[in-house]
Amino acid sequence: MKGLGKNTIFVSHLFSLIVAMNLFFLIIFFIHTLVNSYIFMKGWQALPASFVWKLLYIAIFIILYGSFIAVMVWRHTLPLGFQRILYVIGTSWLAWMLYLTLFFLLTDFILLLNRFVCFLPDALGNDPKIVHQIQAISGFILVLAITTVGYIRFSNPEVEEIQLQIHKKAGSKKNLRVVTFSDVHLGMTVGKNRLDRYVKLINEQNPDLVLIAGDVVDNNPKYLDEERMYEEINRINAPLGIYACLGNHEYLNGIDGSLDFYAKTKIKVLRDDVASIDSSFWIIGRDDHSNTGRAGLSDLVSRTDSHQPLILLDHQPYNLEQAEKNAIDLQISGHTHNGQIWPFNLLVKKLYEVGYGAKQKGNTFVYTSSGLALWGPPFRIGTQSELVVFDIRFE
Repeated sequence: MKGLGKNTIFVSHLFSLIVAMNLFFLIIFFIHTLVNSYIFMKGWQALPASFVWKLLYIAIFIILYGSFIAVMVWRHTLPLGFQRILYVIGTSWLAWMLYLTLFFLLTDFILLLNRFVCFLPDALGNDPKIVHQIQAISGFILVLAITTVGYIRFSNPEVEEIQLQIHKKAGSKKNLRVVTFSDVHLGMTVGKNRLDRYVKLINEQNPDLVLIAGDVVDNNPKYLDEERMYEEINRINAPLGIYACLGNHEYLNGIDGSLDFYAKTKIKVLRDDVASIDSSFWIIGRDDHSNTGRAGLSDLVSRTDSHQPLILLDHQPYNLEQAEKNAIDLQISGHTHNGQIWPFNLLVKKLYEVGYGAKQKGNTFVYTSSGLALWGPPFRIGTQSELVVFDIRFE
């Protein structure tokens, strides 16, 4: 009877979790539909009376509205090539939705204010059709310009070079050049051709060591295998090796598929593990914060020689005081994307102690990267994709 009671409680908790997840997705679906309805209405008001134009507009809008939903619902069954097309359309539209909604809300407020103050030309007030056409056309042109710049910033990562001095001896090593990145999100947005450009950029920095702070995989490891992306990764040149910790996206669609992909590469995954490099310094890789049962940092540090330099890879930049407390010399994180597109970069600053960039905490230097690539909309608006190079001197 006791076992039956435990099973009943487990089933009850599982049912509650499923209901909560379904409720969350229903809320997201409702918001997605509401926002799209508002944008659809603004465009519809600006259309000419022609039936052909209206039919074409409806068809295009159905594709824009439904692409992301289709990929999320049928991501395990749709052909990968078709899935990629829908993913690019759907995620790009997410950014367009945001900025079109902000623009239309602002201009609607201005038009409402004009009814009381009358500061716009009379010609606009006398012809609502012209008002709707100016509003819609200017909105789409403005968002097109913003997202074009955002795509260019995403496609051209900057190289951020940081001079760092660690006050520990590292055997006979005096200097170390470390290339690090996070959040490359290989998959639908970042394909083999873009990865090829990333690898060339990494090799141009002549690294001694390459460190990856999680989220190499995006949402479908099968696509990475089909494109043989491991071939590109294996062209990275780093005499001291390539090491990575796991990110939350490695878990999203099953950790086993992600680990299978890693196994085909030269990347050494440190999953709650440590590595001694040339008996000179240590790399500590924490499992992602998604795993609530991951090892404590102090347990991992106890497996090292803390008199030597300690470099920590931890995908999500939480609980930074733990790194300081455990004598970590350099912590490298990612995950936040620095918000990726405005205004989410402002939110990231509020949510994280170091949502982006560098901070010295005692003897610990913390760096959170904005990411070499990104998730979802292929735009960097108010942020920048980056590759980070540490030139480290040891004492």
